[in-house]
Amino acid sequence: MTKADLAKGIYEGHGGLTIKEAKDLVDSLFSVISEGLKKEGHLVISGFGTFRVVKRKAKIGRIIKEKKTIIIPERNNVIFIPSRTRLT
Repeated sequence: MTKADLAKGIYEGHGGLTIKEAKDLVDSLFSVISEGLKKEGHLVISGFGTFRVVKRKAKIGRIIKEKKTIIIPERNNVIFIPSRTRLT
């Protein structure tokens, strides 16, 4: 599913929004989620799940074609843990 698919679903389900307004709504939602993760490090949506930022350690990688070893630097990743309760 893409952002365009989400916007289309909102547009079709709401009835009072234009497709552009639905796309703007989806963009705003992702912006709020992104800012929340940057600020707090986690975001909980009851009945849906939890987004959490985790730090991945630096590790050694390999470029097989060149027979070369490289170091992949430390980085932050976002993980999602689904809620145990179901949305209906």
